[in-house]
Amino acid sequence: MYTLFIGSHGLKISCLAFLLLLALATLNHQWLVLTHARTLDRDVFGLIAFYMEVKDRDSEWRGAMEKWPVHTCNISGVCEIDPCGFEFQEHRKDWEGVSCRYQWNWDRSIPRVVTNIHLPKRDLTGALPRSYLLFDNITEIDMDTNMLTGTLPREFGCLRNLIEIDLSNNQLYGTIPQEWNLLNGLVEMEVDGNRGLSGCVPAECPPFNRFCGGFFGTPCPSFTTDRLIGTDIRGTRISGRCSPYTGGDSALAAGLSCPLPGDAFYRDLITRFFTEQQQKQKTSARAANNSVSSSGGDAAAASGSSAGSGVDQNTTIKQTAK
Repeated sequence: MYTLFIGSHGLKISCLAFLLLLALATLNHQWLVLTHARTLDRDVFGLIAFYMEVKDRDSEWRGAMEKWPVHTCNISGVCEIDPCGFEFQEHRKDWEGVSCRYQWNWDRSIPRVVTNIHLPKRDLTGALPRSYLLFDNITEIDMDTNMLTGTLPREFGCLRNLIEIDLSNNQLYGTIPQEWNLLNGLVEMEVDGNRGLSGCVPAECPPFNRFCGGFFGTPCPSFTTDRLIGTDIRGTRISGRCSPYTGGDSALAAGLSCPLPGDAFYRDLITRFFTEQQQKQKTSARAANNSVSSSGGDAAAASGSSAGSGVDQNTTIKQTAK
């Protein structure tokens, strides 16, 4: 376990998280502590950024995010954010849609990582969250049957561990980026039902619809119970395969800028999170102080009344405390 102290009392932090210090140092925290036991710090910051990016878009996004306990900092300023922690199986409903698969037997010294973010069939709107790009160990992105708009991000090509992308039945438009050729482990790519998509399928993307399992079929991937895998472009204006990219994967990779938590967009989101937590901390402290002051005034009034009536003062104070 390690603790991230942000404030005037000290700092113990990883090199990656150090990228955020400049922004966070401007917040004038009295005392704010972020603790997490098992989850990779990049993924913790990624979940904070994801939450802050979408939580205020509309009621559907708020409903999808309401169970994420990223905002459960206590009055002492301690924020415990550990979606892949030892108790994850028991509390996984708290992180709805977030999974950290195949890691339960890992040595305690190895940080766990977020592998899946599944938010299908929720009427979610707007562009695909850019904060997906911070999860470089993610294997599955599933946001099918929503009302997402915008283009497919070329930066998905940075997420080299992806094996499934399911964005079917949304309102996406444009083309499939050539950078998706870099996803060498991709087995399933579903973009069907997006009528605004056109162009061609990058040469290295999975084969068109095929069946797995059965006597003659290839084994089905462990992540799915659906026997239909591969690339699904039904209900789009996409046609055929693209020609191989000139220069190959090395040229594609050279032109791709992969995000970091310290980039301005994410840094601003994470900074805003800590600012909000600081404000909540101050509000809670004021409420607690007001409650103590009010109780003290009531006790003093009761003490004066009991003294005038001849009632034992200590007895009255004990009753008031109860």
